[in-house]
Amino acid sequence: MKMRVYAALIVALAIMALTGCGHYVCGSGPILSGSSCTPGTPGLSTGTGTSTAASAFVFVADATGASATSGTSTTGTIDGYTLSTGASTFTATSSYTAPITPLNDSGVGMVVAQSQYLYTGFGSTDSIYGWTISAAGNLTAISGSPYSASFMHDVGEGVDTTSVITNPAGTLLFFADTLQSEIYVYQIGSGGALTAASGSPFSVALPPGNMATDGLGKYLYITETTTNHTGSKIAAYAIGSSGTLTAVTGSPFVYPMWQVQGEPTGKFLIGTSGHSLAVNGTDDDNLYVFSIGQSGSAAGALTPVSGSPFVTTSSPFNIAVQQNSGGNLVYTFGLEDSDLGFNPAEGYEISSTGSLTAVSGSPFTSVALGTLADFDQSGAYLFVYGAVENSGTNVVTYQMSAIDVASGGALTQPTTTLTLASGGFFAVTDAQ
Repeated sequence: MKMRVYAALIVALAIMALTGCGHYVCGSGPILSGSSCTPGTPGLSTGTGTSTAASAFVFVADATGASATSGTSTTGTIDGYTLSTGASTFTATSSYTAPITPLNDSGVGMVVAQSQYLYTGFGSTDSIYGWTISAAGNLTAISGSPYSASFMHDVGEGVDTTSVITNPAGTLLFFADTLQSEIYVYQIGSGGALTAASGSPFSVALPPGNMATDGLGKYLYITETTTNHTGSKIAAYAIGSSGTLTAVTGSPFVYPMWQVQGEPTGKFLIGTSGHSLAVNGTDDDNLYVFSIGQSGSAAGALTPVSGSPFVTTSSPFNIAVQQNSGGNLVYTFGLEDSDLGFNPAEGYEISSTGSLTAVSGSPFTSVALGTLADFDQSGAYLFVYGAVENSGTNVVTYQMSAIDVASGGALTQPTTTLTLASGGFFAVTDAQ
């Protein structure tokens, strides 16, 4: 059976996003043109791994709410899944109470702060939803949620995947208002309550797309959203203790990146242009590493490290960088040029000088594939997300796999791939 695969979140947005919010619409976007967008049938699987690492929770935006009710739903929801590494299972969370979210709105992004708060924004209602995460993986609305946010319909325009982020400490929440070229900043207080930072929103030098902080949370980096997928500049801002943003000297920097990520030491920024033949007509088989200025007038400024760009086996459409203390691994994910399969995940180790070296066994052909991935806070697990459409029936199936990350960077899969009830933005957290 011929199966077509897609960049996962582009597909999710194309299928589920609200027509009036400027996102892709079912049957009209660059990926699913002419498709009927019928959701796939859920099917949960059990693995046979032996890892004893702590369990983790995964939350996925479900614009249709189909998994929460039988028949037609009148609301959306957030689906919950649990990785139990001791039992080697990855299944829907037991006794999970699905929260209510706006119908037919997949949101603008999803993030976890302090391993205990989950946030997402919805353009159809101009609101921010926040929940506390229980020890069992259930969600309870934070006091004041949902919060009114009149700008939310401007967040996440296009196909950017990190239009909503937190700083590493989880004390600040950032939203990229693409249309107004502004960044909204919120302080995360007691119980997860949100308060607008003084001076927010902050005007920025370019239409913000993907965002990232350095590993220490001192600087915010913003890539440029353009019609051809990759902008020409990275804007940099120093982050004040209360969430204020001040432009770094020399910003914006003329480097054509689509996605960037910091690493734990705060010394380097890793990036990809995101160019893929399957998506925008050309491959870029490279990863780019930038040194972050540490002091003086160059503090926060970006300079390519010696040897950058570093050649990859295939074009990195997305990257995941280990964020735990001592983490030094980077993984790439992407689409085959034929648009009929996923490239194998590739792994690289970051040296003390910022150079990248492929880890043993890379590319990894024995683990499940996808185009998006996120680490848990411990850096021990990598959750890989992908979407597949049956070209005969136009049924799209959303899949996620929990991948074990060894200390040397080797990847193994202790559980079988999980078929999700729906597809959308997702977030991962270790159990507390």
